[in-house]
Amino acid sequence: MTGMDGSIPPTPTKYQLEEMEPGNKDQAPIDRRAITPVNGMAPRDLDEVLVSRFGKVEYIGKGEFSQVYKVAELTKSATKPQQVFFSTPTHRTPPSPSSKFFAVKKLSLPFQGDKDRAVRLREVSVLKSLQGCDHILQLVDSWENKNNLYIQTEYCEEGSLDVFLSLVGVKGRLDDFRIWKVALEISQGLQHIHDAGFIHLDLKPANILISFEGTLKIGDFGLATSLPAQKGPDLEGDREYLAPEALRSEIGRPADIFSLGLILLEIAANVKLPENGATWTALREDDFSEVPTLTQDATAVLRDATGMPVEENAERNANIFGGESAAAKNVRRNYNLRGVNRHSNDIFGLGRKNDLREPPDFMEDPNHSSSLDTVVRWMLAAEPIRRPTVHELLQLKCLSWTATRQRAGATVYEGNWGPADEVVEPDSVDTEMTDV
Repeated sequence: MTGMDGSIPPTPTKYQLEEMEPGNKDQAPIDRRAITPVNGMAPRDLDEVLVSRFGKVEYIGKGEFSQVYKVAELTKSATKPQQVFFSTPTHRTPPSPSSKFFAVKKLSLPFQGDKDRAVRLREVSVLKSLQGCDHILQLVDSWENKNNLYIQTEYCEEGSLDVFLSLVGVKGRLDDFRIWKVALEISQGLQHIHDAGFIHLDLKPANILISFEGTLKIGDFGLATSLPAQKGPDLEGDREYLAPEALRSEIGRPADIFSLGLILLEIAANVKLPENGATWTALREDDFSEVPTLTQDATAVLRDATGMPVEENAERNANIFGGESAAAKNVRRNYNLRGVNRHSNDIFGLGRKNDLREPPDFMEDPNHSSSLDTVVRWMLAAEPIRRPTVHELLQLKCLSWTATRQRAGATVYEGNWGPADEVVEPDSVDTEMTDV
């Protein structure tokens, strides 16, 4: 990725969840098994080990097998502030230069013997082997205390991809360029995982975190394992994103490709994936008869200057796959999407001069070899051997084109089809100006 422009407009993500509209303060938080701040915890309930180890400790959420805390490690001297741009409108204050924040995951249950300890430490071992990739959550430290395992990682300020998609999806479909940026960044992280000899086995939006700059990072390696994988029920992730061969305990790299394909289908069709039923089975048998076209007219959705759909899409295509409950939708709508900046003379962002004016062919032709329809169906092939490798994905025109034009993190809006040519190749524009 090349240099990032601080003028890029913000995009809403999970920090809008922290302030509800008046009258909703007692509403229960969404249960999303994500490493994102959700609610506070009384000081007496904070983990004593963390309180004694760090300058500040804040409970931020829990998953099925762990609790997660945000901790601050005070430094002796102020560090030089980094140049950043905002991928979201937030009411928070940027981190103080005199402190650095981390996330600490504490496993819910203590070790149940040596065998259980070895299984749980597998996550630490995998993270140690995956250092140095921008799209992998980076391990900072790990330790044990009274048979409890603590895993300290970098802290991703903008939460998880599932919350981001919830906030945008209830309003309308994500724009094409961000869909392809999501595909690109997850694929780049997955390439690092597969090249290191591991498979993740639990790829889903809740396990993909968003940095302060809007960059995606694959996290939660609790089910990750080295190849060749050992058969066992503990290597099955969430059913919504589960590859069909996982039910036969046939685990390999194609299982991660299938999960990524379902993530892209979920985003591009703006749907809620089924946990079971006829449609769940059909998606694993090469039957896409219920899947809407993934190549859509980007101009059909009005967006403000930040890329947020202006009109709420009440359908959200949720009914196609069995939908989500009305209660869940109402919870989303009660959150206040505030802080979105609009130019007074450009309320819909239609006058963005730095955006590409026409889409590339693969974004408008569903039959193109690099269209979302073609690529996602390839990734969702029922037989693992028929799916692409992550290297083959990254060589496709859709992802190689996106990689050359991306100027900001995956969640940052850069226009429906990406930045204009003069933004991507400023040198050519400067040369023309000089000649004049």
